[in-house]
Amino acid sequence: MPPAERPIDPRTNPRPALAARLAAVRLTGLAATLLLLGAGCAEAPSPARLETDSAVVRLYYIERPIGEERFTLRTDDGGLLLTAELDYTERGSRGQLTSSLAVAADYSPRHFRAVGNTYRFVNVDVEVEYGDAAVHVRNLRDTVDLPRPEHSFPVRSYAPVSGRALLIAYWERRGRPSAMRAIPGRDSDVIEIELRGVDSVRVGERIVALRRYSVDGVVWGREAVWLDELGRFAALVSRIHVLPLQAVRSDLVDALPALQTAAVADRMHDLERAAASVSPAADGAFALVGARLIDGNGGAPIEDATVVIRDGIIAEAGPSAEVQPPGGVPRVDATGKTVIPGLWDMHGHVSQVEWAAAYLAAGVTTVRDVGGEAPFLTAFRDLIQEGRGIGPRLVLAGLVDGQDSLGFGAVTASTADEARAVVDRYAASGFVQVKVYGQVRPDVLRALTRRADELGMTVTGHVPADMTAAEAMEAGMGGVTHLHYALAGAPPGDVGRAVEAMARHGFVVSPAVVWSELLGRSLETPIARFEPGIEQISGALALNYESAGSERDPSAVQTAKAETLSLVRRLHEAGVTIVAGTDAGVPGFSLLREIELYVEAGVSPMDAIRSATIVPARVLGMAGEVGTVEAGKRADLLVLDGDPLDDISAIRQGAWVVAAGTMYEVASLR
Repeated sequence: MPPAERPIDPRTNPRPALAARLAAVRLTGLAATLLLLGAGCAEAPSPARLETDSAVVRLYYIERPIGEERFTLRTDDGGLLLTAELDYTERGSRGQLTSSLAVAADYSPRHFRAVGNTYRFVNVDVEVEYGDAAVHVRNLRDTVDLPRPEHSFPVRSYAPVSGRALLIAYWERRGRPSAMRAIPGRDSDVIEIELRGVDSVRVGERIVALRRYSVDGVVWGREAVWLDELGRFAALVSRIHVLPLQAVRSDLVDALPALQTAAVADRMHDLERAAASVSPAADGAFALVGARLIDGNGGAPIEDATVVIRDGIIAEAGPSAEVQPPGGVPRVDATGKTVIPGLWDMHGHVSQVEWAAAYLAAGVTTVRDVGGEAPFLTAFRDLIQEGRGIGPRLVLAGLVDGQDSLGFGAVTASTADEARAVVDRYAASGFVQVKVYGQVRPDVLRALTRRADELGMTVTGHVPADMTAAEAMEAGMGGVTHLHYALAGAPPGDVGRAVEAMARHGFVVSPAVVWSELLGRSLETPIARFEPGIEQISGALALNYESAGSERDPSAVQTAKAETLSLVRRLHEAGVTIVAGTDAGVPGFSLLREIELYVEAGVSPMDAIRSATIVPARVLGMAGEVGTVEAGKRADLLVLDGDPLDDISAIRQGAWVVAAGTMYEVASLR
């Protein structure tokens, strides 16, 4: 059947109506009215001079209230001094950060100090001292003196959120430079700011005008910042590490849902703009000729193969002696290269549009997101599906947890009726799965799985704290998203029995061993030693990972890693379904590292590749349309410069990636 005549499957090509998206927004229970978006951006005057200020800023993590930042801005030595105390509790883990930022009368930075932590594993101990000609930087264990850049500002992760007002005031006073050096960071780390518009929001009986900025480079990717007419900090939509963070002054809380809507619209604009900036290497109809073909079915590679692609679909694939491109179809010489199916990350957290190019550059053409904010995710998914943004296909698993103080995210269910309602709302927005978290009660889990089954959905995630893996499986869970949950509650002597039960039930395990390797490394071991991709990602994100690690001896870490990989091998040999996933990690690169780790565990290179191609497609009921390189399948491919069956590290040698029939040079996406 031609692509245009294929019926739309809401699981794989979801385009929910706006009403469904707004219903997802209302899962938080918040409401506000956005009266004006993007008005007067080009003509908006500069904000008034920023002076003294103090306020309480409410913090939300995946729309769940978690704590606050209290700040004071006062005059000091002819300039201003910001002091801030961040304090929050998230999933039982407390985060605290004390910071101070001193600036001159023209907002030029003088001194920055921050100590504490901004996430469970992200440690901060930074001091930046500005001199007339140099900047002295101490970040954790490293100290460096830099020539003072013409334009620069000290930042470390998202906090202090109130510091954005000083950052933007400095940018305005310096004549809105196109880029400013971010300190600490790499030479290439820059902050870019744009004034995007003015949003008028209703707060109680008041109408408040807030100017909206896009700020890139403080955290990884763009965030939305709002200042009021006096230039004071009003709100922020950003990230704690890679998951969504919202911050808003306590007197403006009612406006937060409307501001989030504006932030999502801005990020979708950014995604469209990014798509327009990248020129495809090939599109429409073309043929890859002369490549080695690993089609994903598990058979021997086909040497000297041809793959013909037309309108997003693989028209033919096989030996070049048997497959001849039709006349007029452009040929791409792939001699010496290897074609494999596009890769899947089955444990993603795609909370920002910057993931799109990062994933594609690694050859990841499908991502299962297992926990984020529905309005952003559905908009992101739909824009890519409609061809207006480049990126992997997104399939969504909606997060739900209990209402306990240890819960995760704003979507909760504490009764069977609430569980069914949550599943219904996710289904209406085109989600394919539900992801349960640790505080879901056993009776609620059973209601979730029954309703999901009725709607053709499945349930994955964490094993609830009050259950064993065996009990969760019997209650209807179809899989888990971390290796350690696979044996949750199983006595050491019953591991073999537990593994057999998982294989018998078709239980799906996404190990995410790369996540354990990244966070559990010895501080004596540089991340680049096992994940060279850390040197190619945003410095803001790399700093987070580089601050984490274990005080254990490297040999002890290696012993623990060997035990983990031994369990992966045991599951695989027993026939348990394993799908590659990362829990985000180092964008794109971590999926490639996960595949490498499976081979290190003793899984064959072919099976390791299949764990990230056809196996996840089968798990999600999509094997009929994607997952292998065969005629009639969606044209999702990765073209490598090496042979991963000979050396699995060749999985990193991407030359081109094909997503839905459009081919890009990996180098251009990077």
